[in-house]
Amino acid sequence: MSIIYMIRHAQASFGKQNYDQLSDLGSRQSQVVADRLDQSNVIFDAVYSGLLLRHEQTANAYFGQLEKAGNPAPPVKKNDAFNEYDSEKILTTLIPVLINENPAFEAEVSNMFGDSRHFQKVLEKVMRRWVQEGVAVEGVGTWKNYSSRVHAALDEIMKTEGAGKNVAIFTSGGPIAVMVQKALNLSNEDTLNILWQIVNASITRFKYSGNRLTLFSFNDFSHLEMKQDKRFITYR
Repeated sequence: MSIIYMIRHAQASFGKQNYDQLSDLGSRQSQVVADRLDQSNVIFDAVYSGLLLRHEQTANAYFGQLEKAGNPAPPVKKNDAFNEYDSEKILTTLIPVLINENPAFEAEVSNMFGDSRHFQKVLEKVMRRWVQEGVAVEGVGTWKNYSSRVHAALDEIMKTEGAGKNVAIFTSGGPIAVMVQKALNLSNEDTLNILWQIVNASITRFKYSGNRLTLFSFNDFSHLEMKQDKRFITYR
């Protein structure tokens, strides 16, 4: 039996010119999750990540913890299958479609960058359309294309790493939700509902044996709650 730890990146820079970097709070969150992994005495036999800077920066906090303890860090095996879906392309492609179907939606879109709540409201409506069977976005493909890439990367890890291993994957909410969907055989709609709940710098664990995958724990962010500061609980 092996365990995969999927660690969602800490808070990125929502609303900034470059979203793909940790915010000041995100840097603090990444240290909190690094401390949690260190205190749990988890030794990872392999570490994977997506290609995004926010993945790397979150992982670097953990590697810094290893260095302070004098422990060697395993090499990071990067795979773009653990990247987030391209929400910008999905939004720019499907927002006009939804406005064409319902002109009143344009008012919601006009407010979407005012705050994260309005943005999330628009994003959820657009994503519900994208995950429908056969809805494709140029440069992104369909939800099935996206989830198939995550499945293939997971299958390769399970085959390569084998039994009795602890494996870390520093990633985004999308791949975590896809793996939960695979483990629990969820619908696309239910998977989206799961996706919106995944907290920055949370840990989701899966057990695997052979090609069988089981959800072990989902969206653990108790290490952030221990800070007793609600600002540490973020979703983007």
